[in-house]
Amino acid sequence: MELAEPFEITQPAISRHLKVLEGAGLIVRRVEGTKRPCRLAPSGIAAIDQWLVMLRDALAKNYDRLDEVLAAMKPWER
Repeated sequence: MELAEPFEITQPAISRHLKVLEGAGLIVRRVEGTKRPCRLAPSGIAAIDQWLVMLRDALAKNYDRLDEVLAAMKPWER
């Protein structure tokens, strides 16, 4: 399988990974004879992007609060 060639992983392991990605809704596979071409699933990628936006916002708020706490500390407390 050409997909496995660049990696130090077996073809069956690649197939298992693809099944996980498909189950998570991140890829879509179709049948073309003996081949199973894959493509990214836009809805799955959009869901990940939305989650990452939420995570970035939460982390930014936490870092802002940490900056405020550190700025309020006296130099000898640091």
